[in-house]
Amino acid sequence: MDWYRTVELPVARAVEAAPDLLLPTAETQLCQDMTAATGTALMGAVWGSPLATLYEPFDGTEPPPGTSHAAPDPARPVWPIAPGPAFIFGCNSQTMDECLGRGIFGLPAHMKRAASSIRPGSTVFLFNVTDRLLFGTFEAVTAAEMNVEPTAFSKNPAATSSPFPVQVRVRVSLECPPLEDSDPALGQILRGRGGGGRIGPVTHAQAEAIASLLALQCGALDYMADYQKAKKEGRGVRPPPIAVPPKIPGQRGGRK
Repeated sequence: MDWYRTVELPVARAVEAAPDLLLPTAETQLCQDMTAATGTALMGAVWGSPLATLYEPFDGTEPPPGTSHAAPDPARPVWPIAPGPAFIFGCNSQTMDECLGRGIFGLPAHMKRAASSIRPGSTVFLFNVTDRLLFGTFEAVTAAEMNVEPTAFSKNPAATSSPFPVQVRVRVSLECPPLEDSDPALGQILRGRGGGGRIGPVTHAQAEAIASLLALQCGALDYMADYQKAKKEGRGVRPPPIAVPPKIPGQRGGRK
C-alpha cells in the first residue's frame, strides 16, 4: 500500500466517526484489530480531514505566518489539463460517496446553462461544502446531460427524480489529497470568480493552477518535472507511474 495522506484527525472525531474504535495502547503493542465497518468509518473520517501542514524550515525556525505548504513555486511547471474552461461541482458529506461511487457529479436544474460548456475531456473538480475541501482532479466523460441517473442523490428510496438532475459522468484524472478551502493559494486563484462561491465554471488558467496545486501535494508535479528533464536530456526513462497527463489535441503522447 502506498499511503500519501497525512491529516490532522483528533481522537475525539475519530471515535465519533467510528464509535467501536479501540485505540492501540502499549499493552496491545501499539496495534489494534478493527472490523471492516469500523475501518470504513475511520477511513471516511481520515479522507475528510484537513491535511497536516508539513514544513521543512531551512534554519530550524518556525515558518513565517501565512506560509502554505501547497503554495505554488513559480519555478515549477504547471500540470497539463485539457484546453477550454473547467467546472467545480459541489457535494456534501452525504452525497460525496455517491458521487465517487457512481462516477457521476450533479447540479440543480437551474445550473444547466452554467454547465453547458462541459465536454468530454473537460477538467472538473469536486468541492465538499461540509468539510470545505476541494477534490480532484477529474475528467468529464460526457457532456452535461439531464438525468443520466434519474434518481441519483435522492434520499427517498421511492424517489422518481433527482434533486441534482444536471449530471456529468467523470473519471479520476489524477488522485490527490484535497485542498483546504482556507488555503491562501486556492483563495488567490479563485478570488476573481465573482460572488457565486466555489461551485460553478472556472477559466482554463484557474483550472490549470488548481490542478497544479493538487499535483504538487501528491508529488505528481515533481515526477513530471523529472520525467520531462530526463526526456529532454535524451535519457531513457519510463513515464511517471503516478499519473499520465491528459492528451492535448495537436500534441503527441498523453493518454491513449
